[in-house]
Amino acid sequence: MVGRNISPDVFTFNILIDTLCKKGLVSNAENIIKIMIQRGVEPTVVTYSLLMDGYCLGSQIDKARKLFDLMVTNEIADIFSYNILINGYCKCKMIDDARQIFDEMSLKGLVPDVVTYHTLIKAMFQAGRPQTAKELFKDMCSHGQQPNIVTFSIMINDARELFSSLFEIGLQPDVYVYNAIMKGLCQQGLMDEAYKVFKDMEKVGCLPNNCCYNIIIQGFLRHEDLPKASELINEMVDKGFSADDATTELVVHLSRNNNNLILRLLKVRNEGSAN
Repeated sequence: MVGRNISPDVFTFNILIDTLCKKGLVSNAENIIKIMIQRGVEPTVVTYSLLMDGYCLGSQIDKARKLFDLMVTNEIADIFSYNILINGYCKCKMIDDARQIFDEMSLKGLVPDVVTYHTLIKAMFQAGRPQTAKELFKDMCSHGQQPNIVTFSIMINDARELFSSLFEIGLQPDVYVYNAIMKGLCQQGLMDEAYKVFKDMEKVGCLPNNCCYNIIIQGFLRHEDLPKASELINEMVDKGFSADDATTELVVHLSRNNNNLILRLLKVRNEGSAN
């Protein structure tokens, strides 16, 4: 590239630095930044954040913190930078330091995103601080960050309690939150509870969509509850929805062990379409 008189730009350098850091070659990445500066290519916040991530990946948390402090002093640290250091501290089990950086974000006018919260919530659970994790969850929701499947998978043992707490703090879960909690419950084999969440949606004015039906149907199919799966497929078709690829593939897969399964489900579906 250089031999053809083509000068790498900051994006090219960043890709190289990211690759080196992920391979543990942080000293090489440091040299690349020196070359950048020598060639008049100004490193960006992304450049330094990638290097900081490299330090964290190599458990060089002190170097990461020094670089972070320099970025803060120069007023270039962004949400990405904060998330990297918080994640680095959490991986090193320096939870209090991670929380301190989290608390400093608001003082700098930065709003934690869902990645920030997920990192800290997971770390708090792993550190045996479930109450702090729950407080962070409520803080996340009250600041407009909607929980998703990742949130509830992190907190699966407390997912039902936390889902209920949304109503307690005056928040109305949307269809995506319902999908997330149902998917988590289905994955845990808690089909009765998943079905209750599904049925309760309409009671609070949140209408199930195509994705909702497919999640709950797939749950029942995986647990080979044919009567309930058939009932829901019928209901789904009546409402104008249809099986997605995952549901269809699951039916085909299960039919290998139960030759009547696909015929029964298709019969229900066809009868629903004809009505």
